[in-house]
Amino acid sequence: MSLYQQVAKKLRQRIEAGNYQPGEALPRQAELALEFNTSRVTIQKALDILFNDNLIIRKQGSGTYVSPTYSSALDIISSQYGGTTQLFAGKATISTQVLHFEIRLPTDEESQKLHIESTIPVYDIYRLRKLDNNPYELTKSIMPLSVISNLTKEVAERSIFAFIQHDLGLEIGNAVRRISADKTKNDDIQYLDCETHDPILQVSQTVSLKDGRIFEYAQTRHRYDKGSIVVFNKVPMV
Repeated sequence: MSLYQQVAKKLRQRIEAGNYQPGEALPRQAELALEFNTSRVTIQKALDILFNDNLIIRKQGSGTYVSPTYSSALDIISSQYGGTTQLFAGKATISTQVLHFEIRLPTDEESQKLHIESTIPVYDIYRLRKLDNNPYELTKSIMPLSVISNLTKEVAERSIFAFIQHDLGLEIGNAVRRISADKTKNDDIQYLDCETHDPILQVSQTVSLKDGRIFEYAQTRHRYDKGSIVVFNKVPMV
């Protein structure tokens, strides 16, 4: 890991630990350069990482501040995606229960979403993810065998995205999401401990590899009180 990445990691940890509060100014670049015994160029590159991850904002002539909307360790930035395990690493203990795992042929909708022929088999995976042993989300993932190979139930009990990146050596690219609200269903009551009239945050998404191949079509259901999805509109500084 390069020095600027190490600095970015350290600053991220401070933000997540609450050492810098939402809306609070970070130390000046010169101060950070002195603290980390490096150059302001290195500090600038580290801050660029945090800016691109929407953890900080910049005010021309004033400095760098923790994003005022940064409020929860369970919040997901809409532009971030590396799988639940990566998103919450260091924030919570993640556990997974595989409720269903099979290989079958896709439905017409799944074929269209994954851009595959109806004769290409897919993994059908249904999982309950918990954070610190508390129900967090239900996720149904459909993945084509033509793109993702050797996926097993045992892998699904851990991190599928880590398996894709480290075992298969594939690079994860973009995710396209549709966020909506829904009424509670039976599985939400059973697995997420929801009450009958609790709202559900539902996210439908397709995720691609760096080479453009779509490897996942997923629908995830979140408890309404377990964090939020934060959307940023960045305005160029002039």
